[in-house]
Amino acid sequence: MRHTIWVIGGDARSHWAAQALSASRFTVSTHDVPDEKSQILPDEIKIAVLPFPSFQGALIRGHSAVPIADLLNRLNCGSYVFGGLFGDWKGAITDRGAQAIDLYGSEPLTTANACLTAEGALQLAMENSPISLHGAKCLVIGYGRIGKCLAQKLCGLSADVTVAARKIADRSLAEAMGHLSDQTGIYLHGLQQYDFIWNTVPAEVLSSEQLEKISPNCLLLDLASRPGGFSPMRCQELGLHFCSAPGLPGRCSPKSAGILYAQSILSILNQEGV
Repeated sequence: MRHTIWVIGGDARSHWAAQALSASRFTVSTHDVPDEKSQILPDEIKIAVLPFPSFQGALIRGHSAVPIADLLNRLNCGSYVFGGLFGDWKGAITDRGAQAIDLYGSEPLTTANACLTAEGALQLAMENSPISLHGAKCLVIGYGRIGKCLAQKLCGLSADVTVAARKIADRSLAEAMGHLSDQTGIYLHGLQQYDFIWNTVPAEVLSSEQLEKISPNCLLLDLASRPGGFSPMRCQELGLHFCSAPGLPGRCSPKSAGILYAQSILSILNQEGV
């Protein structure tokens, strides 16, 4: 017996994920998904696909903000719930006997999303700056998956790239890849020379005093989730041009992000023999 996949809530990524899942061997129904017919939830749900990330307080993220209780009451032993960043709600799902499959940080989805984030970061920079990336002095703070993808793409556009990282191993790797390197939080090379600064670290990396040293012509782009890498309020006080840009795959390439999400889900369902 093939179970119906219920896609619940979300943004444009959920729409494209539902489309991709529909092209598989599963039947797909949707509830509160943009550009999809919103169907009434059944009494029992065997496979639920939630937004990525999934929750906002006690609500499933989406236009109608479906209460989590509406999902929990429909789960039982043998149900599967896919999503991202479940937090404390993972326990509530497993208490119902369901499998809570949190794909945040999973591979290959995380690395693929890092590539989409890097592309979106370049798009955002070009839309919000009067200068070209070609030859621009760029600082990428953090050398995780997103930082690596972004720095490499910037080099492909002939930008002058410096990577700031806390670990010496990351700084050494950045140099081996042809970038200049600096130490996050210290910035021995200074900050005033940059045309663009991207942060990928979800922690303070630029203090109030360091923000004062940044050129007013520089564009700061914070790609990190909350609390971000610097104070937007302080940037406003200093007259700095900044963009807060978490969740870029959903904003800049929702179709690609949704398809990648669906592929990860299908891979797990196939492994589970569902």
